[in-house]
Amino acid sequence: MDYIQVPEEVSISEIRKRDSSWSPGMYQRIPISAPRQRKVRELLSQDNPYDRGSEPGSIWYMKSSNRYLIRTKALQSDSVLLYPKGDAIIPLNPRAFEDPQLRDGDILLSKDSNAGETAIVDGDQWKNYMFSGGILRLNPICDRYYLFSFLKHPLFKAQLLAMAPRGATITHAKTLWLDCFIPFPNQDDSERVEKVVSALMQAVIDKELEIRRKNRVIDQIIESEILSHQNVASEFSYVLPDVREIRALGRVDAALYSEYAKRELFRLSNYVHGTATYKELGFAIGRGQNLQVSCIGVSIYSDFPRPGFYRLAAPTDLSEFRTVRQFRYLGNKRTLSLLKKGDVVFGAEGFCKGRVVILADEVQRTISNIHGITFHSETSEITKGIFLGCFLGYLRAKGLVDIIGAGGSGGSLAIGYFHLVPIPKFPESTQKELAKLYHNPAAVPEEAVDIENLVDWHRHWNLELGIWELDREMKVLQNKLQQVQERIIQGKSVEIEQL
Repeated sequence: MDYIQVPEEVSISEIRKRDSSWSPGMYQRIPISAPRQRKVRELLSQDNPYDRGSEPGSIWYMKSSNRYLIRTKALQSDSVLLYPKGDAIIPLNPRAFEDPQLRDGDILLSKDSNAGETAIVDGDQWKNYMFSGGILRLNPICDRYYLFSFLKHPLFKAQLLAMAPRGATITHAKTLWLDCFIPFPNQDDSERVEKVVSALMQAVIDKELEIRRKNRVIDQIIESEILSHQNVASEFSYVLPDVREIRALGRVDAALYSEYAKRELFRLSNYVHGTATYKELGFAIGRGQNLQVSCIGVSIYSDFPRPGFYRLAAPTDLSEFRTVRQFRYLGNKRTLSLLKKGDVVFGAEGFCKGRVVILADEVQRTISNIHGITFHSETSEITKGIFLGCFLGYLRAKGLVDIIGAGGSGGSLAIGYFHLVPIPKFPESTQKELAKLYHNPAAVPEEAVDIENLVDWHRHWNLELGIWELDREMKVLQNKLQQVQERIIQGKSVEIEQL
């Protein structure tokens, strides 16, 4: 929803208030109909509203360390948790480390670069982490999950961007975010509505936490299976490449001949039960739908479902955790190439290379694009498809997808390079163990759910659900939360019904 309203005229006092700025963007307004609303500054401790991060400087960055720096890019719009991938969190020289004593439930906010982005700290595993100077830790005096839910809502960022001057490269929020408004329900049972918002937000956080946990378990099982079943008759020994080896591969990029790459590929090929190609595993391979105008004509795109539109899951829509971050929708009069249950969608190009999702259920009118590779199971065995998808995700986590891929701007792992990917032939029992972690439609708990037990009820259910189902239920909860939030923003009464 577009919350920005552009006024037809502004007063001289408003101009003076904005340091006599003549930038039209500085005078945009965000009307909020809720009769009860408070500025963020009113919801924080008056003595110490926030803690500032520290900026040690890149001279203290290291390749490995037991101390880390959280940067602003670790706060992402499509995640409620800190984003741990890439250089969002970097090893830091211990001598430059300043312990902020991060705790479970701390709210971090970016005031620079991706201004207004927020994330919540989960658990106690962040003891050896500090946050950069572009990040603030808030000290709320209200329900932190209610506040956090609206900090993650588009309304907050819309308010902030309407106030913050935008330079050529970076938006600096300074302390303007303190003057953004947080709406509150205005009805007899307003406290109960606030508890609903808080509980839904906590349930969403728990769903994402469990998705990440199960992803780690999947990678650990694959790693353990490979390392514990090596052919002892063979032993890895690194030698520099010779001309014959380079000619055989037809590649001169150095990473492919590094000791790390050779060791990891050796471990795969030295797996005691052998390896296979995707064809031998029963998969056909192909590109996603070409969406260029020259191929399918003009299309209409939407962020929301529309009748007759296709649902698009492009590699850029996939997450690092074998899920779809968000679907987009495409309207086109032609019959496009559809995905089906059991298909594995693999990002083949750019910086999303190696991201993967396995379609574990029947999907309606869902497509990918040409930047993705699709593996179609010829046997319709969902377990094999999930195993393949999980293994490809493991390769990305190990860095092998980047090593095998070629080219600049993120590179490309083209179909022609997949002969360099040895796929271990795991026992059926191990494949089923992996498949259950990804796809397990567990029964809904028998206990009735209400506001008081909603968070614990979902935590109990989460333990049984697979990643695919966790992501589906998380999106359901996010939709419920947004519906409640919209009614609060519009000043409408919220009726608490079936949760």
